[in-house]
Amino acid sequence: MRFDEFMRLALYHPHYGYYSRGDRIFGSEGDFITAPGLSPLFGQTLGRALGGLMEGTSDGCKPVIYEFGAGDGRLACDILSAIGGQVEKYNIIDLSGGLKEKQAERIQRELPTEIASKVNWLHELPDSFDGIVIGNELLDALPVRRFAWTNDAVLETFVTVDDAQKSPYPQLTCIDLPAAEDITEFAKQLLVKHGPWPSPYRSEWGLEARAWVQTVTQKLRGFALMIDYGRDAEHYYNHTQNQGFLRAHSQHVAHDGFLEGIGLQDLTCHVDFSGIYESIVYAGGELEGYCTQSAFLRHHGILDLAASDAQFLDPLEGGAHRQAINMLLSEAEMGETFKVICWSKVIPMPEGKLHTGFIQHDLSHLL
Repeated sequence: MRFDEFMRLALYHPHYGYYSRGDRIFGSEGDFITAPGLSPLFGQTLGRALGGLMEGTSDGCKPVIYEFGAGDGRLACDILSAIGGQVEKYNIIDLSGGLKEKQAERIQRELPTEIASKVNWLHELPDSFDGIVIGNELLDALPVRRFAWTNDAVLETFVTVDDAQKSPYPQLTCIDLPAAEDITEFAKQLLVKHGPWPSPYRSEWGLEARAWVQTVTQKLRGFALMIDYGRDAEHYYNHTQNQGFLRAHSQHVAHDGFLEGIGLQDLTCHVDFSGIYESIVYAGGELEGYCTQSAFLRHHGILDLAASDAQFLDPLEGGAHRQAINMLLSEAEMGETFKVICWSKVIPMPEGKLHTGFIQHDLSHLL
């Protein structure tokens, strides 16, 4: 099977997929920690930005949030703790379904009843997104196709049974086969724009992420904001990146053993934000801003929130909180690798803090 088909089964199979394991995958005892798990100030700062957007829109954007891939529910709790009074409804869309129970438990435990009652779970895409769509580390978890460019041909990666292995259990292996016309043409276009490349040159095509963005944008009446790790195409497909950006994650270790522990480890891939931008425009959306996570959080006052937090200021116990903020903002950690991209459809972004922040820290010229 094609690699993206394998990746989809490994991550999203309803019984054996990685995301069917529930909240065991998160935190220090799991496989990774996301920004909401580092500090509640991440979600509260994002909530500030969304709240300002709701206040500033006078021509019809509903105070409704749609969160995709809500994880263990921390981000929803932190956003609603900041702007729960402004939000009419908070919809969680998590098609894997394995985390709903844990999300509900956290929301009921941490939020007042009148705020928790605004949270709703959707198990399929609505006909339209009338409000604000958000996602943190969503796009990197969507299946990718892998290709290998050589001096002689363009190849695509497939997963198959390794008949050479003498084992009582079937062993899988990756093989490169002649690529289909669509990914061949894609690789050739990239080579013209970003080559020359060494032979072989391996990378990924995030076609599913592009399709997801296109679908959301077609249904959108309002705004969408995604936060994820990635880069623009010029840096993504640079000749130095000849092994691509697909990684497996297990117990906080990143490696390239993609076929190990199937269903027991995460598979992720950096986002090609230039491709995301193309999908936004193709679906009739308007790019409103693209900047680093560090610039976004600083502009919306994460350090002000931290300075007013007694735990953060404590000389002894505050060390862990200060370290978490440093990870969110530092160029050497998440601050520069993670990007924020925001777009609109039908309703233009109003003037306000979010708008001025994107103007001051704009990187959209790279896309």
